[in-house]
Amino acid sequence: MGKAIGIDLGTTNSCAAIFENGRPRLITYKGGETTIPSVFAIDEQGNRLVGHEAKRQAQLNPNNTVYGAKRLMGRNYHSKTIDKIRQVFTYELREGEQSEVLIKVKDQIFTLEQISAAILRKIKEVAEESLGEQVDQAVITVPAYFNDRQRQAVRTAGVFAGLKVLRVLNEPTAAALAYGLGRNLESRVAVYDLGGGTFDISVIDIKDRIFEVVATGGDTFLGGMDFDDRIMQKILEDFYKKHNIDLSINRVAIQRIRDAAETAKISLSEVSSYTIEIPAITTTEEGSFNINITITRDTLNEWCMDLVDRTIATCTRIIKEAGCTVKDVDEMLLVGGQSRMPLVQQKVQEFIGKAPSKGVNPDEAVAIGAAMMAHSLSSSSAEADYGPTLLDVLPMPIGINKVDGTMHVLFNKNQPLPDYKTRTLTTSKDNQRSIMLRLYQGDSKMCDENEQLGTFIFSGIRPAPKGQVQIEVTFHIDSEGILNLTAKDKATGQTVQQTLQMGGNITPGGKSSKVKTAAAKPKKPAAKPGVAPSPLMMGSSLANSVAPAGGEDPASDVSDGPSEPQAVTAEDTAAAAEPTATATAPKVTPVAPTTTAAKTTPAPTTAVTPVKPPEKKGFWAWLKSLFGLG
Repeated sequence: MGKAIGIDLGTTNSCAAIFENGRPRLITYKGGETTIPSVFAIDEQGNRLVGHEAKRQAQLNPNNTVYGAKRLMGRNYHSKTIDKIRQVFTYELREGEQSEVLIKVKDQIFTLEQISAAILRKIKEVAEESLGEQVDQAVITVPAYFNDRQRQAVRTAGVFAGLKVLRVLNEPTAAALAYGLGRNLESRVAVYDLGGGTFDISVIDIKDRIFEVVATGGDTFLGGMDFDDRIMQKILEDFYKKHNIDLSINRVAIQRIRDAAETAKISLSEVSSYTIEIPAITTTEEGSFNINITITRDTLNEWCMDLVDRTIATCTRIIKEAGCTVKDVDEMLLVGGQSRMPLVQQKVQEFIGKAPSKGVNPDEAVAIGAAMMAHSLSSSSAEADYGPTLLDVLPMPIGINKVDGTMHVLFNKNQPLPDYKTRTLTTSKDNQRSIMLRLYQGDSKMCDENEQLGTFIFSGIRPAPKGQVQIEVTFHIDSEGILNLTAKDKATGQTVQQTLQMGGNITPGGKSSKVKTAAAKPKKPAAKPGVAPSPLMMGSSLANSVAPAGGEDPASDVSDGPSEPQAVTAEDTAAAAEPTATATAPKVTPVAPTTTAAKTTPAPTTAVTPVKPPEKKGFWAWLKSLFGLG
């Protein structure tokens, strides 16, 4: 058996750590670097690049360089968040057969799990080169506010990367492990985690080796990228005022400005003034134009004040949900690269009433905590007895839709995990053979404002008069916050067949969800990829315009779910009766486990069309052969 590592899979940068010789340490990349940019690209020669190699060529190849993919994971293509992302990202998004988000790079189509798998595989290769041993196990961290679909997508990416995923661990919890494990503490800490793409806040009670999450929350569309976006907008505005030229439709220019904005933001945490100089940003008949603009720290603070205030508002709400006040919090830990910003530290200090703790390194704490957990889960039983005990909570409510469009909550927010609930479904027609149920996750009372986790179809129900068949459904959420369902006929005790349609995702444990293939519906042409050609990109900031946990449910022929928890009925429709069609998958090109410079053969077409698996093989067997998982 190989080594087990902890991986901080970040929106902008990723890193890994290992626990050896009685202590954790970061794994170094060649040249001594400890982080790898979460960037994937295909260059002009068809080489697949990951990490530093991909980021170096991004300015000249923006259309085929994928960054920030973590923000897209588990999202429906038709959600409001994806509409906003399309205005800012320079690469092309496509819709899959089940309305999942796909990414077009060169002439090839990739799933988000594949993109993340390429980054994870790069981390795995770097770790193996550094350690001189095989790495085949990992604990992978995710934002605490990730929903069920996003967590499953990360776990699937780990499998595609050739890793046994020991656990999907919340980032604030990992940071608390790095801070408290082995210190024999008894205290309540709040972990303020502001990373490249997401924000989390968790209140955690530490009692020696027991880490109990009391309350958690956050915003999956608030992070360092939004601070970069503010600077980028101001640069575009300034250039337009000076030269009457709109650079927002120039993808190469946008990528160069984005990189310069990030550099300026980081520098302004150390200096009070910074000058951005970008030569030859564009050329017209009048000649070549440069960008030259000086930004002060005070100016940056003005531009980003509302973003920081949003994090403080979330902190206020979560501490209230924890049933305490700021005076009850012993330490506030700052985690994530964006937490290094002086304005952030100032606002947190004003909020908590004392200086934030310096007990953890903001850039390293999450990976260190994940490594400690990986060591505990992969060790012998004797060693594991001395490992940490984690008691986590559900970040967002999970429920089913009622006939009036509201959500009947099955699991409340901050529900301790694991947990389970049972509900009874019954037929509404004579000889009804199937029942359908939609599940949602989010903070809104309305289902269409939450993220749809999937549509469950219970089929093969025995014929009987309406109301006489009762199906007992057990909803189980494991310690990672991942939902599983089982169903049985209450009268016979026989298991009821269930299928799941959830945007083409693969369910945990290596089992596929049989998805009914509906007739193709005409789709509206996708918006032109890249930056929307609106003057100065006004209003394009995701942080301004995207709700923290919003989402839209595309039109569906699935009937509404129950209006009452104990007597649930559903209409029997032709689309749902006895679904037997073979599952299909979008045509994708897998990320082969080779070095980043390995040549690839471009796909013969860019169309996202279904690929039928061989009839004699199960869907999962076909998928494993497709990705070379054996």
